[in-house]
Formats: sequence, structure tokens, C-alpha cells
Amino acid sequence: MSTQPLVTIRTTPIPEPTSYSGTTSTLTDSALSVSGKLLGSVVRKDIAQISLSWNYLDSAAWAQINQLFSDNHTNPVCFFNQTTGNWVTRDMYVSDRTAGLWRRDDNGVVLGWLGCGLQLKEV
Repeated sequence: MSTQPLVTIRTTPIPEPTSYSGTTSTLTDSALSVSGKLLGSVVRKDIAQISLSWNYLDSAAWAQINQLFSDNHTNPVCFFNQTTGNWVTRDMYVSDRTAGLWRRDDNGVVLGWLGCGLQLKEV
């Protein structure tokens, strides 16, 4: 039996994250009236953002994930959406990526990364 990857970027399934969290936002255009009442309207709803982190990734796996965003600012991302309760594909961009060096071998080659993390935001 095949299990659907939790996140696929373009057509590449990425390693199962240690931590996965979703944020759903509503974009509004609003202001206060002179009497202090809120005036506004919803511009767009259900904008998805997902945060992924891994306790450890070897150098090749972390590089592969980062390289998925080197050619295109946005990519189709298939992920489990908290709002729909199912997998959806949305165009997303990657924001800051962080990782801490795990260790290097005797030749100075980086072997892996700790605390790898990134956020994908819907455009």
C-alpha cells in the first residue's frame, strides 16, 4: 500500500517532516470610521501557509529541498490542508529557511543539519 507524501513540491515528494503546522489567513481591506466602527471587506479567504521542520536531515536531502526553489519563485505544492481536510495543490513560495550545522568529517565535508525548517506561503 502506498502512502501519500505529506508535502510534494512540483512533482518531488519531500521527506516526512518531524513537525508540520498549518496557518489559514483571511486577507481584509479594513479601516475604522470616524465613529470607531470597523469598515471593511474580505479580499481573499483561506490563504494557506505551512511550516515544516526536521530534527535532522543529511546534507543531500536538505540541499535537494532548497534547490526546488532555486529556479522558480513559486511552485505548485501539494499538501494536507487543515481547512479542507484533504490534500490540495496551491502555488506557494518559500520564505526563510533555517538549519544548524550538525558536523563535518575529517575532510571538512558537511554531513548534516539539525533543526531544519521552512515556511511555504500561498500566493
